[in-house]
Amino acid sequence: MRFVVCAFGLAFVSALTTGAHAQDPFMQVCMQTTPQKMCECIASKLPADKRQAAIEGLRKSNAAMSPGGNLLDPSNLSQEQMQGLDAVVIAQANCT
Repeated sequence: MRFVVCAFGLAFVSALTTGAHAQDPFMQVCMQTTPQKMCECIASKLPADKRQAAIEGLRKSNAAMSPGGNLLDPSNLSQEQMQGLDAVVIAQANCT
């Protein structure tokens, strides 16, 4: 009985963690093209002041990679969005 309760508790905690990630805009946009574990690492290393710009930049990047999307043109990104994507790349490099 103790094992069943423990297993249920772990499943519940796991579901809560996954649910929290589903509500996080960065995780939502990141996980469209990147595994959850890598997105979690990137999110943990992404500077807070670059987070919103990273979300906006990743949205444009994801749209460019979708079927029928056009190549991502850096001139279509604001300076903040470019800096946000740069921050994602730097964080990702620290996660490998």
